[in-house]
Amino acid sequence: MISQSKHRKSASSKPWGAAFLAFLLIVSAWINQEFFSHPAIHDVSAASKQAHTIKTLYTVVPGPQKTPALPFKIGESSGILWNLNTHQLLWQLHPHTPGPLASTTKLMTIYLVLHHLPLNRVITISPQAAATTGSDIYMAPGEHFTVKQLLYGLMLASANDASVALAENLAGSRAAFIQEMNQEAKALGMNGTHYADPDGLSPKSVGTAWDLSIIAEQDLRNPLFRRIVDTKITALPHNPVVRNLNGLLFIDPSVIGIKTGWTTQAGFNLVFAATRNIDGHPVTLLGVILHAQYGFPPEYQDAEKILNWGFQQVALQMSPPRHDI
Repeated sequence: MISQSKHRKSASSKPWGAAFLAFLLIVSAWINQEFFSHPAIHDVSAASKQAHTIKTLYTVVPGPQKTPALPFKIGESSGILWNLNTHQLLWQLHPHTPGPLASTTKLMTIYLVLHHLPLNRVITISPQAAATTGSDIYMAPGEHFTVKQLLYGLMLASANDASVALAENLAGSRAAFIQEMNQEAKALGMNGTHYADPDGLSPKSVGTAWDLSIIAEQDLRNPLFRRIVDTKITALPHNPVVRNLNGLLFIDPSVIGIKTGWTTQAGFNLVFAATRNIDGHPVTLLGVILHAQYGFPPEYQDAEKILNWGFQQVALQMSPPRHDI
């Protein structure tokens, strides 16, 4: 009788044992998923894939969209204007035509650095970085700068030497950094963009107004980026006065950046944004105008006219309809 009782108890415990085993398998699978299947921090595209959960410009399909023409002439051959509050395309001019990016290339450089390097890291300037031509902040081999200092030099003075120093430190080499730039561009849907350098000196770094608006919007999501590109003047080692090359900041107090670019092949490029109150609501517009041939002062005037027109369009859309009495 005792043996029969034991047998019955053992038999009745089998379903519980199976259930407990299944529970352990589920928990084990969950732990494995949570703690061992995450990509490495250095996987540049991971941040972009996570960002797909938020509505962004790169989720807007770049197909044919009708927008009104500007009621005035501009000197640029390509451009775009967005309402960032609603992601409404307000204006476009050949937005998918690629051309040299010049220093607007640095919008991707700072994007990667802000995602992957600590701001207080001290970087030793290499001979290669110090020898970089074009705009610079006069760094010598062996000098030390923090990442944050280099970012201010990168965006205010458009420093090519800072760009190379950051690229080398993040990826180990200039070539490896360029590869990461192109991987991130692909992940963000910047299909008309190809990077050949971290600074934009090469005419082989090409992109479109549409793509520049994508990376600019991603950058603007970072508070430090906004603070940097909205800074008019700062001080750096050996440079007590570093003035922002974006003259639009000094013309319009509503402007919050973003980046100028010029080379002989590219002409004059400008990525800009401004925030103004409309009926008590802050509205931010983001614009890109590319390949002007007549200099920055006229290009700033074009940008200002585009902004004024864009905010007028938004105000009209936000105004309540009037009804005859």
